[in-house]
Amino acid sequence: MDSVYDDEGERKIRIVFNDPIHKEEIIGNKSIISQGDETKIRTSGAVIITISVIGINPPEKKKLEPCAVKETWVDPTQLDWNKAKDKIKENLRRQFSTILPQPKKPSRYNDRNNSGPIRVEMDCSPTKVYSACDQVRKNVGKGSRIIFYYNGHGAMPCNHASSENGKNIWVVNASIKHYIVMPLATLMDRLESPAIYIWDCDHAGLIVERFNEIAREKKDIWKRSGADTPEPRFEEDCLHLAACSSHQTLPQNPELPADLYTSCLTTTVRTALHFWFHQQKINNIRILDCIEYLDKIPGMFAQRNTMAGELDWVLTAVLDTLAWQIEPSYPRFKDLFRNCKPVSLLFRGHILADRVMRKYNTAPVSHPHLPSLAGHPLWRSWDLALDSIMSELSFRMVRPARPSFHGQISTFFFDQLTEFKVNLIQSGSDQPVDSRQLPVLLQMLMSAQYREETLELVGKFLDRGPYAVQKFIDVGILPYIKQLITSPSRDYTPYKYIMVLIWAKILATDRRPSTANNVLQYADCRGFFVNMLNDPEMRLQTRAMACFCLSILAKNSQKNQEILLGENIIKELDDCLMDMSNPDTIKKSSKLQNCAVLCLAYLWDRNEKALWAAVRANTIDNHVIRLLEHPNPETRTCAVYALGTFLNTRRKESEHGETIEHKIANALLKACGDGSIVVRKEVVVALSRYVQQYEQRFISAACTVAEDFAARQIRTSTGEEDDSIAATSPGSDSIRSRKNLILKNTLLSPQSRLTAGNKFVEAWRCLKGLEHDPAAGVRELAVVVVAFIERRLPRSATRKSSETVFGTSESSPESRQSPVIQFSPQTSHMVCHYPQYSSKRTMFGKGPKSDEYEEERPPTVLEENTNLLVSTEFPDWCEASFAKPLLARDQESDPNSDIFLENQIRDRKHMDRKKKARAELEKRGFETIDTQIYAARHKTPKNSRPIKVNFHPVLSCIYVIDDAYCSVINYESRETLHHFECCNMRSYTRDSILINPHKRAFLATVNLESEVFVWRNFEDPETSSLATTFKAFNETISKKMPVIMNYSELSSNLLISGQMKRIVSWDLLRETRFPDIQTQADGMTPLTAMTTFDRSLHSYEQQEHLLLAGFRDGMCKLFDLRLPPLSQIVQKFGDAMMDKPSAVVNVHIKPKNDNKIICTSHNSGEMCFWDLRKSKVDVGLGGRDRYQPLTHEAPKTLSVVSNNLKTVAFHNFAPVMACGSHDQGIRIWNTWGDKLNDIKFHEGFMGQKVNSSISLAFHPFEYKLVAATFDNFVTVYGKSSQPSNRY
Repeated sequence: MDSVYDDEGERKIRIVFNDPIHKEEIIGNKSIISQGDETKIRTSGAVIITISVIGINPPEKKKLEPCAVKETWVDPTQLDWNKAKDKIKENLRRQFSTILPQPKKPSRYNDRNNSGPIRVEMDCSPTKVYSACDQVRKNVGKGSRIIFYYNGHGAMPCNHASSENGKNIWVVNASIKHYIVMPLATLMDRLESPAIYIWDCDHAGLIVERFNEIAREKKDIWKRSGADTPEPRFEEDCLHLAACSSHQTLPQNPELPADLYTSCLTTTVRTALHFWFHQQKINNIRILDCIEYLDKIPGMFAQRNTMAGELDWVLTAVLDTLAWQIEPSYPRFKDLFRNCKPVSLLFRGHILADRVMRKYNTAPVSHPHLPSLAGHPLWRSWDLALDSIMSELSFRMVRPARPSFHGQISTFFFDQLTEFKVNLIQSGSDQPVDSRQLPVLLQMLMSAQYREETLELVGKFLDRGPYAVQKFIDVGILPYIKQLITSPSRDYTPYKYIMVLIWAKILATDRRPSTANNVLQYADCRGFFVNMLNDPEMRLQTRAMACFCLSILAKNSQKNQEILLGENIIKELDDCLMDMSNPDTIKKSSKLQNCAVLCLAYLWDRNEKALWAAVRANTIDNHVIRLLEHPNPETRTCAVYALGTFLNTRRKESEHGETIEHKIANALLKACGDGSIVVRKEVVVALSRYVQQYEQRFISAACTVAEDFAARQIRTSTGEEDDSIAATSPGSDSIRSRKNLILKNTLLSPQSRLTAGNKFVEAWRCLKGLEHDPAAGVRELAVVVVAFIERRLPRSATRKSSETVFGTSESSPESRQSPVIQFSPQTSHMVCHYPQYSSKRTMFGKGPKSDEYEEERPPTVLEENTNLLVSTEFPDWCEASFAKPLLARDQESDPNSDIFLENQIRDRKHMDRKKKARAELEKRGFETIDTQIYAARHKTPKNSRPIKVNFHPVLSCIYVIDDAYCSVINYESRETLHHFECCNMRSYTRDSILINPHKRAFLATVNLESEVFVWRNFEDPETSSLATTFKAFNETISKKMPVIMNYSELSSNLLISGQMKRIVSWDLLRETRFPDIQTQADGMTPLTAMTTFDRSLHSYEQQEHLLLAGFRDGMCKLFDLRLPPLSQIVQKFGDAMMDKPSAVVNVHIKPKNDNKIICTSHNSGEMCFWDLRKSKVDVGLGGRDRYQPLTHEAPKTLSVVSNNLKTVAFHNFAPVMACGSHDQGIRIWNTWGDKLNDIKFHEGFMGQKVNSSISLAFHPFEYKLVAATFDNFVTVYGKSSQPSNRY
């Protein structure tokens, strides 16, 4: 035995039903961001109030000497008070001007006159404060946010009465001689909301608490009053930043600024540098000797390639990353740190202030509350970067001749990038990645030095799934990605494939209208995707992602559709589909084709302009309809969906448009017999659009079909049955089979003489046939569509001739009389009656009431709906595939995945078991089989007999098939692993076969209705599921006639036949039907056995195209499937060579070196061995003679039983066969004609007399046999314990 070659052949076997469309549930992405466009509030103005009267102490407080006196980094004690006041005022205005957004147009206000959006008042009275609030609110508008800054410099909340504690703040009188109080409630009313309050004074936290109390009181008053005014939202829309808590005072260290908290908010870098200098002084670290050096750092903060710019860049990244740390537990991160730039700057400064001021025993407060991050480890990275930069600065101060600064000094960004890369690699494909460094990546995108590597990491991170895209959007990188595309310098050119991936991931998850609008409003963005679509240098996957982005932009937006039509997108998509005609690249290009077809569908969906543009480009005929024959079922489904959206688009009435729609409908009718459930579902949805467009004509078609059916019933009742019904009547004794036969021969038959050739009748018959589809999902959709028409059938009208049924007048449908079809169990056939003569009417009773017909009509699915709305989630599922990993390897091919390891372990166990079995066969020979390993009676709910038994190729299991159920039994532990309904209960199972038996076994069953069911993981009750189901052919097989199946692993062909003149061939890899194999046999001579020359079992590469079939008349025929359909029979066996021709029971090709020997077993008990080499022309040679069927010389025969051979099983590798007959035993022979042993049922004196065998099967490679008998016993036999001396 050439075991090595066989193993290599198994590795080349194509596994069917292994694509995502088979393994996944067809549903959309549940993690789509479809809502949540934040209402961003613009911060446009500021009211700055400072109370710092020099020489007058605040009430109830005395200043210590020396104390902090610097304000805005100005020492007022070193200047004249008026000059110091002007300097401080100017600095405050400049600092808050850098925070607030600059107007695009020159302001009509003069800031020097204090009339602009920023009002600065120092030592002012309440009247000036109210005036400033009114003016700024008027300037910025009602919906904008205003910054209210209050610096009391020691002024504390009023503490005269407990009820008013904190509800007033200190200001001065008009003469600036005394402190007076100003109520918070009045300030709130004048400033209104939204606003952000900054309190830089003692006990600032108490002001925040009292503010919120007043806000709640105002809301309660508004609720009780029932006023029509808007609800006050001070607590929700007002933000607060306070320098200390309610029981703390500001630090008075003379080395610190008096407005330390304000300095942290407005001049973060300078404050951080001074804080670092004081900390190194405290810790006796001398990196920089003079504090004046801090003001001499070279460069500007806006230039990142300078020392000052690098400091600002690193500090911004640190503060942004620290803010990101609170995101998982804080829902308002985007409100505080992303949606508004002034707010984000102030709150990032608050994070710095939290670290700085806590060193001086002061805890800043915020509303909403932010957790303290003063001890976060990331501050160490900032300190390290600061030490590096300051060391470089000290060297420059000592050595002025040092070369100028170029590049970066610190390794902060490199370290963070490396950490993120390591986290990305170490985390598994199904584990979330630590996203702490995302804000750092955002900052690194701004640098050309790190941009390419950063984009690659961002792409790999987004490829982890929707959660990564959500993090990406939340952190705020999206605007920077958009800026890269719109950059006039085209900085994205070296890494444009990563840009396409990033945008594909974003658009697959983020479906907010603002995202698509932000992309389409720039011509550069649109042109980027269009150019990438047909860039020959790009990979097919990259082009598919670009096409997907365009399709999402066009979905459900007529405005976006018009924009893309202006880019001549239809021609680009046509060119994209045209390039995919090469059969070598057709599999690789299926993803691109799917996206291109979906993009076309989204373009012309409810857009008549795009529809006619596609018609003029001949897109329907040249591309979309042609894709209905694509080998990939997902691509065929996309094409069906595109045709359905074409039919769904309302257009002006035109003859040309109707012609195109009818052509589309004809193409859809051909797709009704597709083998894929997903395709058939989408066909029903597409036909529903056709039904809705031509509702009246379908009503007429339904009436005509019903009348035709009524006429057939009349002929049936008078004995004038159709030949098609009479031919199959022996197998239709039950009510169920009778009903099915009538449905098949009336509703599905295209031979009706009344309606032949009418497109609407054909479509209606197709929909009625889909009501009985073996797939439940297809049936449910078809029922809805059929009910939509049936509930609109006319109730009272007179009969008219069939010529007027399909006229164009609208009165034709209403003038017809609608029959009601019911199934009568008493008579076992259909009954058709009319409303005027109810089936419930008595002989002498009155006629029916006017509403009697309505009472008799069964309720339908759509009793209230006026529109036909059926749909699937297939388009959403296609889009969701781009939200899944695209860069990572498939889990089945990824060595690090659990699925890959499980498959490797399973395959290794299978190969070891196989090699062990072969080695044992070679060592001990083919011994007798008489040891009973397992025996039990097969029990089913209906007590039906087994019809097929076989071994599982990998597990120690057998599966038993009866009329309706499958039982999977572990013959070693004697445990039933799974018992399930394996076929439709409307019919009976007739055959079963394993698909992919040596890799991932599927169980395929076929019933009398020619419905094939394929089950995945059929041995496991938890994961067992229906992989697919389809109708193999239209004929209904008689109950007494066999249905035979065979599967070729190399070609992935499923062959099915029975009482027919042909063999039906289905390609399970493509889920399409091949041309039938014509057997040239009589219709009453059914096929009884067939097998293929499979390389994986017989090691003969050149014979995989051959098929051997046996028939009831004793004839065997050899088919060459490479030849034309009418010339495929190349040899015939057994027609005149046998004395008494009898039915063929089984056929087999001898393995190993005898693969030219064919074994045929006959019902008479004879086994014939035919040598292919003794024919006139060898099958493997060419020539004209091979197209003529060759008769064969007389074979070598062997009588294995006396008579009535029922079943025969051949071993795949060993030359052994088992024969079962009516003589209550099984005989084991080898193929050389030697009898090995007999197996007697229930041997012994008390043995029970039993029936003969029903089914026999050998293990695929082990020396075991399973048998099922007519008394419902299933038995597994193994080798004898005594070695045989025969060989």
